[in-house]
This record gives sequence, structure tokens and C-alpha cells, in this order.
Amino acid sequence: MASTAADVLVPTVDELVAQAERMPLAERELLVDRLRQTLPQAMDAEIEAAWIEEAERRLDAVDRGEMRSIPWAEAKTRLGL
Repeated sequence: MASTAADVLVPTVDELVAQAERMPLAERELLVDRLRQTLPQAMDAEIEAAWIEEAERRLDAVDRGEMRSIPWAEAKTRLGL
């Protein structure tokens, strides 16, 4: 465990991740949601804008025939999910 200047033991990120990996899926999802809520809202807006821009870029590429979409089941298989 890592320690702070006040000698209070605080788990490291790796320790926290290891603990989270042992949690049921629903609890991990809740944890992620709660952690996400602690991030600055400005960051969320920037990330959302970037994702919208990327989605529009990809949709335009599909419309132009430069990229094709694949079914989600196939994408999961390719990703090993």
C-alpha cells in the first residue's frame, strides 16, 4: 500500500483495480459511474464533443463508401469479447 505524508495507508491504483476486478459486474459498473462523476464536467464536454466528431467522420466515410460497418456480433468476435 502507498502512504501519504500523514502515514495514512491509501491503496495504490493497481490495488484498487485488483479489488474492483473481484467485484460483481453490476458493482463495477456502479463504481465506474461514481468515479466518472468525480471528473470535471468540462472534461466530459470535451470528450463528448470529440466522440461526436469522430462518429460523424466515420458515418461520412461509410456514406462515401470508404468504410463499411459490421454487425456488433462480428465486432465482438474480432475483439475477442
